[in-house]
Amino acid sequence: MSSLILHVDAERWRHHIAHYVARHQGDLVPVIKGNGYGFGIPTLARESQGFSAQCIACYSAEEAAIIRSQYEGDVLLLSPQESIDEPWVIHTVSPHSKDFIAKKPARFVIEILSPIKRHGFTTNEIKGALNEYSQTGKCEGLAIHLPINQKKMKSGVVSWITNQLQSLTAENINLADYSATIWLSHISADELIQLKKVRSDIRWRVRVGTDLWLGARTSLTATASVIDRHELSSGERVGYRQKAPGNGWLIIAAGGTSQGIGLEVPSIGVKNFIKSLLRLFGWSPSPYSWSGKTLSFVEAPHMHNSLLFMKSGTPPEVGEEIGLNVRFTSTTFHEVIFE
Repeated sequence: MSSLILHVDAERWRHHIAHYVARHQGDLVPVIKGNGYGFGIPTLARESQGFSAQCIACYSAEEAAIIRSQYEGDVLLLSPQESIDEPWVIHTVSPHSKDFIAKKPARFVIEILSPIKRHGFTTNEIKGALNEYSQTGKCEGLAIHLPINQKKMKSGVVSWITNQLQSLTAENINLADYSATIWLSHISADELIQLKKVRSDIRWRVRVGTDLWLGARTSLTATASVIDRHELSSGERVGYRQKAPGNGWLIIAAGGTSQGIGLEVPSIGVKNFIKSLLRLFGWSPSPYSWSGKTLSFVEAPHMHNSLLFMKSGTPPEVGEEIGLNVRFTSTTFHEVIFE
């Protein structure tokens, strides 16, 4: 009964995925990492197997092992790390890969340093990397992880990428050297169309996570079950060190810090300022809601439960589900129900 639940309108969700897959004509690479975008890694791996994805991208060796238990295709590791000696693994290599791998990979992609500057080779370093790693393995392409906020790329995404390709040509790097393939993250549909027109001699493989799995947002509903409830009087002791802010109800709901409840992505702006101001006056809005109204935290979420205050109205019954507005990429649900 004590559950955070992700309800999925299966027909609408899968319709969105089918449309996305068809649009990319075999060059879509589903990204499955972390908490599996709220669905869990095994669930999304099975879905990818269902629409015959040729390759799945993930972060770690541990994630790759889970994916392969549900899926038969290739797995691309998005970051340089410990080598996995399996024919289905494609490693990403960067200037510091030697610090991670004990054995040069049999299959690899070479990361180009993008404006994110997370990891990767500059174009004048790629020739040396190709020479080194191609001695024992096959280069499956070049990889570019683009910024989400692409306004910072003054020349525009398409121009930036084509300039990189021109630099590679100037370094005497041929298409065959990298299998005439480039793997991209965070590229828009319009930009991809432009790239295919400009460089039709290259296979553009698009790695997509959030837009694929969470793109049909209205088909996904998160809820939490009510574990208990208590009527409160103003000033009554509640929680570890709090007092009731007024007459009302204490609602104990499933979900706490171990499920990602109460965790926020650091940001600067008016929204955070307003939240801080509300807390100053004793009101801390929670992601939980009932009857269209946001419930406030009585105190910081506990490890598995949250204590919520409801000032007026008819409270939910024990066992009922209340609304939950959370980031799916940082929430661990107890159940995922396809309806």
